[in-house]
Amino acid sequence: MNNDQEIVQVKLDQPKNYQAATASKAFQMKLGENKTVLVYNRINNYILDALLKAVFRNDH
Repeated sequence: MNNDQEIVQVKLDQPKNYQAATASKAFQMKLGENKTVLVYNRINNYILDALLKAVFRNDH
């Protein structure tokens, strides 16, 4: 007999007055005199990747 382990997802019921965690500022970076980038902790990875590429692109 095999003892294969299984991964089981468990979801708990949330109370009706439960609110999802709100996004909060993860970091802020000043790019110029009038330019600031704010990144929040719930940003999607592909959006963060595109943002970082746009900010730190090589303009040689």
